[in-house]
Amino acid sequence: MLKDKLSHSKNELHWCKTVTATEAPSTGVDLKGFTSATIIAAIGAMTNAANSPVPSWTLTLQESDDNSSFSNVADADVLCTYGNNDGSVTAGVFATCDAADEDNAIYTCAYIGSKRYIKVNATAADTPGATPISVV
Repeated sequence: MLKDKLSHSKNELHWCKTVTATEAPSTGVDLKGFTSATIIAAIGAMTNAANSPVPSWTLTLQESDDNSSFSNVADADVLCTYGNNDGSVTAGVFATCDAADEDNAIYTCAYIGSKRYIKVNATAADTPGATPISVV
């Protein structure tokens, strides 16, 4: 029984790199044959976390029917789990890392929308510096 459930899942690395500025992948992850997705984002240490104004990373989940025109996921189509700042979603933003105690952390959410493709953008503000980020 468990084997049947596991056969209906797949793991796909969306992107993984050390970024210094906004990262907006041009293509998304294909959800064909699936009804939902779990997004796991790991944010490493922000190089400039002690700067003023405080630098930040904002993680935004987007969706698309055609893998080229993406828009932010509606709040009702994102389920956040424990650890995502205050647990709320606004215009697809499921995590904001804007304090020294919020980096070196993992942020997760679930997509329950109906579009075929999803992607995660990481938006930099106030020069966070080289930050390793991975999205699966």
